[in-house]
Amino acid sequence: MESTRDIKNRIKSITNIKQITRAMEMVAANRLKKAEGRALSSRPYTQNITSILSNLTGSTPEKAHFGEPKEDVKKIMVLLITSDKGLCGAYNTNAIQNTVKFLKENSDKEITLHLMGKKGNIFFRNRPYTIGEFYAETVEEIGLSSLKAGDHKVSEIAAKMIEDFEGGNYDEIHLFYTKFKTVMKSDPARVRLLPLENIDADAGDAEGKKAPQGDCILEPSSEAIFSKLLPKYLECQLRQAIFESLTAEYAARRMAMIAASENAEEIIGDLTQVYNKARQEAITKELLEVVSGSEAMAG
Repeated sequence: MESTRDIKNRIKSITNIKQITRAMEMVAANRLKKAEGRALSSRPYTQNITSILSNLTGSTPEKAHFGEPKEDVKKIMVLLITSDKGLCGAYNTNAIQNTVKFLKENSDKEITLHLMGKKGNIFFRNRPYTIGEFYAETVEEIGLSSLKAGDHKVSEIAAKMIEDFEGGNYDEIHLFYTKFKTVMKSDPARVRLLPLENIDADAGDAEGKKAPQGDCILEPSSEAIFSKLLPKYLECQLRQAIFESLTAEYAARRMAMIAASENAEEIIGDLTQVYNKARQEAITKELLEVVSGSEAMAG
């Protein structure tokens, strides 16, 4: 049985751990509030630009290859967003498993991984998959830089995607991320960026109303508008995926730290009971020894 000193040291250690998890919970909650605001406020813009591009695709024959999937797909690019830090529950596991499932289903194709987030890189770098690029910047740095005017990493990635797709380096480009729903729930998600998916179902406003259809007078030409809008569409999709993933990460970390703090509190309670019991047994033993000694001297 552990001594009272050992038990007391364990209580002290777990109390210190609980203080750390409480602090991490507060940090995650603060970041979650900011990230959730960015993710929710940018959704309508992303939905609208998606809707506009969807309408333009059918009226721009010169750019038809951007909206028509190839029958014989051989080369696929997969961009996966994970976290740069741990302690966020099953967040990374779910995102990676969703990606691995897609890789296995398309094992007959040549797939190149582009990884955003250290956890995804750690998982795939020692496995038999082709990694085209690992972005050294953190996911948060890439996301926040995209809010600034001028060139940034997101626009660079989007431009490279268009170049690789038009150049025939890839037949399809897929984006894997985690979609934030509530603090308690986030789901791994996948979207085919190029060629464009049938995105009418998700287009329109936040209430699910579809964007207006029909003939429109376009100025300048639909081709010119499409050429300008396509990079913006990819940038919006990438930025939105980053914001959704960051929000889901912070929510998962907050819930994990709450659970850790509650577990620490429970362990401290159990150890306190064991400590009190051991201390009481030690006191009782000492009293018995005193009484036995007194009786021996009296006898």
